[in-house]
Amino acid sequence: MIIRFIIVLVFIALSAAGFSDEKSSIQINIRNYGDSALLMTSYYGDRVILVDTAYAKIPGVFVFENKELLPGGIYMAVSLSKRKLFEFIVNEDQEFTLTTDTLNYSLYMFVKGSEENKLFFDYMKFNDQLFRANTLLKEEMAVVDQGSDHYRQLVNDMDSLNKSASNYKLDIIKEKPDLFIAKMFNAMREVEIPDSITGSSDSSASYRYYKTHYWDYFDLSDARLLRTPMLARKVDQYFSQLVFVQPDSVISAISEIIEMVRPSQEVVSWLSWHFLSVYQNPDYMGFDGVFIYLVDEYFSTEEIDNLTPSILQNLQDRANIMRPLLLGSEAPNLILIDSTGDYQSFLSLTSKYIVLFFWDMECGICKKEISELKELYAGETFDLEIYSISVNSDLEKWKESLVENDFQWMNVNGTRSVTKDFHDLYDLHGTPAIYVLDKNRNIIAKHLSADQIEGFLENYSATK
Repeated sequence: MIIRFIIVLVFIALSAAGFSDEKSSIQINIRNYGDSALLMTSYYGDRVILVDTAYAKIPGVFVFENKELLPGGIYMAVSLSKRKLFEFIVNEDQEFTLTTDTLNYSLYMFVKGSEENKLFFDYMKFNDQLFRANTLLKEEMAVVDQGSDHYRQLVNDMDSLNKSASNYKLDIIKEKPDLFIAKMFNAMREVEIPDSITGSSDSSASYRYYKTHYWDYFDLSDARLLRTPMLARKVDQYFSQLVFVQPDSVISAISEIIEMVRPSQEVVSWLSWHFLSVYQNPDYMGFDGVFIYLVDEYFSTEEIDNLTPSILQNLQDRANIMRPLLLGSEAPNLILIDSTGDYQSFLSLTSKYIVLFFWDMECGICKKEISELKELYAGETFDLEIYSISVNSDLEKWKESLVENDFQWMNVNGTRSVTKDFHDLYDLHGTPAIYVLDKNRNIIAKHLSADQIEGFLENYSATK
């Protein structure tokens, strides 16, 4: 079992850079609220972080005061039991009062001193009305004949509701372009593909148009959007739906997006950590190159938030271990002892393909892999040789297992070596582990299971 490399991210501190020295004073009044304290949290990418705690001197009255302005974004009032009560907007104007009731926090909200939050809660109330109307329409449509005029009218009514919701946000975008709520509403917009594109005979035209215009309404350089749930979701959707699952494509997309967020170093930092967390233990073979790219291109050259010298050193050390093992790299040579006491290198093998198989006779999973490898080896479908490396230092038991298993391939023991420690050379943390080499002894696959080798070589051979 391979022990995964885990990076522990340090606590993300809130930065108030870019704001003036004005103070922040946000009062929240909640009728019928029993707790003696109220938490203020905010989004931060795909996380929610604690910002402040206020204690009630008067029941239901909570004042959050800070000597500096808070970074803009969506914040939340949260109970002591960690239940989100409602969201609100924080932007440049940070002296305002929100008064509400536990009966319905959003619908009973009264805002004083914040145009942004007045618009925000007016929208919430409008949206609630649309939701209720939409629910009634769906209930009626469920019992009406779909071929009837009545049903078609209900469909038209639903379309009108959806258009009303869209127009409501578009009006705010047009009339209040300087407000953050307008920026948020704009970021929510979906790209509309023209009929001329969707009706094209080119099957990939819609994909190309959508990818080209994906970020049209989303200002990646606005750090306030980092404190909403939208940025992380938008980025993840882009990579899961529009970026080819191929290391070079991912690296190119990362580079393009990070350039789009500049000059916001805070968003550059968040994206760098975010991508690092995704690709430090990638789901697909070959994506360790993305990790190395991130370390080399960003962590080693830029002032990434919360990056300490020791963490940077760990990242660079890890990248340097992985670098020689990238797909396409020449496999590090191994000169290890065989059962007769002679030293053998896999470079002496003349087959078109070589499988490096790291195993342990006391490893249960290795027994299954050995069975699969025997079947592959006996099949002779490919010009293939196996270089089997035992990681167990008990030479006598190892030799006994060779006889017991009747291995027909080259067998060596990794604990007697002319070359460097195989653990370091091949980043080995457990068994079984498999590397596949081509005729030039370059790495073409790694960390496959034995039953995947044949299918891989079939596909690989077809492209050569």
